[in-house]
Amino acid sequence: MRVLIVDDDPMVVESCRRILVAEGIELTVAGSADYAESILIAEAPFDLMLTDIKMPKQDGFHLIARARAAHPDLRVLMMTGYLTPETVERGRQCGANGFIAKPFTPDELVTAVWNTVKLMDE
Repeated sequence: MRVLIVDDDPMVVESCRRILVAEGIELTVAGSADYAESILIAEAPFDLMLTDIKMPKQDGFHLIARARAAHPDLRVLMMTGYLTPETVERGRQCGANGFIAKPFTPDELVTAVWNTVKLMDE
């Protein structure tokens, strides 16, 4: 499975990387929404994009909408420190399939990733 992680916080990226590599997942990392868009254009399709919402310049909502428009089969797991009903609803409107609140445990991340990917089979 190929996953694109998008977050401007290097500590979050490194934590996700360690956890998901241990699960045998192939990862690509982007530190901004703009860079993530260029990766989505240039590289082979990803199975999942794990993205933060609060990022400088372009937020994750915009990224999710653009990524899903270009890649309708891409599954999106949205991570945020502000997991409110309003945030979830806006994420769903943009195309997010799953949600995880920061901070999260390794087990919560692994479960959220696999549950979001399982949506491809339904």
